[in-house]
Amino acid sequence: MSEETYTIAQMAERSGLSVPTLRFYESEGLIPPVPRDYANNRVYGEAEVSRIDTIRCLRAAGLTLPEMRRYFDMVSAGEATIPERRELLRRTQERLSRQQADLQRCMDYLTLKLDFYDRACAAQAKGLPLPEYSFARARSVFDCPEKES
Repeated sequence: MSEETYTIAQMAERSGLSVPTLRFYESEGLIPPVPRDYANNRVYGEAEVSRIDTIRCLRAAGLTLPEMRRYFDMVSAGEATIPERRELLRRTQERLSRQQADLQRCMDYLTLKLDFYDRACAAQAKGLPLPEYSFARARSVFDCPEKES
């Protein structure tokens, strides 16, 4: 059974990255040189797909080009760098977890505001006074729990 392969256009469509971005990542060494077919067209296989998925994840996680390059340099260096790679990904995951909590607080705050505006619009449509807005409830969304020592 042969592995599934992709042209650069198919890889761009599959990954959501543009063709120039794929070429850029290859020229920057984040993607090793992609094998070519008889017509010298890039042929992306399983290894390249996996690498591009990792790049997409690391980029979405906020890693810079030099940080991604460092990660892939460690991958290329072999098994001895596994602890260092693990630590880089662990720190990235912790940072994303904090960002996710911040985003959830923002979502909760917006939900409170939208709920108020929905009630206000309904009251206005009926010619009723505006509902009372709870500043304390809105502020409580951003109150951070005490950190444990």
